[in-house]
Amino acid sequence: MINRYGLMVLTGLAVLGNAGAGVAMPADVFLPHLDRIRQTTPPNTVMRLPATVLLGGPGSLNPNELLIRVLPTSSPPRMTVSLFTCASGPFPCLVGSFTAENAGSVNAQRELSRHQLMATPITLTPGVQGFLLEGTSQTPPSDFSSVMWQQDDTVYTVSFLAAERQNILFMAASMAKEEPLQTAQAQRSLSQ
Repeated sequence: MINRYGLMVLTGLAVLGNAGAGVAMPADVFLPHLDRIRQTTPPNTVMRLPATVLLGGPGSLNPNELLIRVLPTSSPPRMTVSLFTCASGPFPCLVGSFTAENAGSVNAQRELSRHQLMATPITLTPGVQGFLLEGTSQTPPSDFSSVMWQQDDTVYTVSFLAAERQNILFMAASMAKEEPLQTAQAQRSLSQ
């Protein structure tokens, strides 16, 4: 028997499943940052972003009003795109983030293994399984929940406030269905 939550997930995944493949078309909120994301994504890693950023219910945050920070790191090489409600302030204002790290990274494999051991398996697309780690089930408990999976020789993480559980699942499924963004490195190799 499928409960209300299961029905919502199945309905959402079916809607996402009907999205056409082709050119990556991330949510509008990311469009001004695509060049920087493409140029700074680490070698041998591809970035995927959801087609829609979903947050809360009616009257909640408008994704287009969030501040986007593109945070590439070199040790370990990873790309993180984070969403904030403020530039700075006395209280944390991180809403969530999307991360891509090469699957050969020891750090990425360690975190993926932790999710596989502690988290709930979720089918994101046929052949792509994610792992939902609830913030409340972590020790110590966390305000953030996350979904991790491996695809395209890349380990992806979607991490948002635990209250966004349903939306985390929808955004992870959307990312898994979207085409990866063409990085500057891949564009250079295509033109040679």
